Amino acid sequence: MTSNLKCIVITVLLGLPVLSLASDDNTEGEVNDTARPVKLNELSLDEIAKELSNPVTALATISNDFEYRIYQGSLPGADDDSAYIYTLRPSIPIPLSNGKNILMRFGIPINGEQPIYEVGQGDDYAEISPFLIRQNASIIPTDGTFDNYHGHSHLGDIDFDIAYGGVSENGFISMYGIAGVLPTSQDLSQSVDQYQLGPEVAFGKITDWGVYGAWLTHLTRVYGEDKWDTNITSMKIFFAWGLGNGWQVFSNPVIEYDWEGDSDNQLFLPLGAGVSKTARIGSMPMKLSFEIQKYIASPDAIGPDWLFTFSVVPVIQNPFQK
Repeated sequence: MTSNLKCIVITVLLGLPVLSLASDDNTEGEVNDTARPVKLNELSLDEIAKELSNPVTALATISNDFEYRIYQGSLPGADDDSAYIYTLRPSIPIPLSNGKNILMRFGIPINGEQPIYEVGQGDDYAEISPFLIRQNASIIPTDGTFDNYHGHSHLGDIDFDIAYGGVSENGFISMYGIAGVLPTSQDLSQSVDQYQLGPEVAFGKITDWGVYGAWLTHLTRVYGEDKWDTNITSMKIFFAWGLGNGWQVFSNPVIEYDWEGDSDNQLFLPLGAGVSKTARIGSMPMKLSFEIQKYIASPDAIGPDWLFTFSVVPVIQNPFQK
């Protein structure tokens, strides 16, 4: 299947639920309670914790995510590599009169140490990122080395999404929109140097005990470096079980499939779990969470083996709510 055909098929599959969403938008009596102006001082810690696990929440937040990855792979030195990333992720929903939200989110990463594979010498010297290794795994020289001098912090590629969604009276979560990546990295050896864009959809359920669902995205190159193609499908599982007093057990693995990757270098499949606590710092609600994930499938040449994530998510005043 060609790259363009793959992209068309995936886009259609992700877009099918939009038809049912569109027909459901004007259902009489359907209300999204979470899209109404929220008085935080009237919500319990458990209610706030549940809202912060909901991808279409009306709460405005500024998430601070700290990731540490340990790598594995068949290339020499891959097992000794690691990476860390800090991502600032503002999320500002705009409530609509029909009870839905327009959701605007941005991920602004600050990359620290990242695995970069160096091959050749002199004018033939080259730095190869894991993205390029995946697409060329069968021809990557095995006499290179991983260098850690990229340990200085710098801005990475910014990701974003703009979506429309809400929660029905029975707790059904639905969302669809577009996601993208901007080539803003200050280190081109760690960037694909492309503008990427694609569809996203999410479905789930809010229950008495917590929240669960899935969030699907497909990204493809729309402009920029054309030496390689980008066609990546990802599915984020969101699951949170309330324990009371703001505590939750949760799992948020992101499963990815790189359609352009070489054989055995396409699938990312992590499993894991974490714990979170929502509390009030003065009058500001804040959620602290920690999660550990183990990759049971990862690119053979080099890919993540373990992922450790720590997040601090304060709730801020939504400028679009009265």
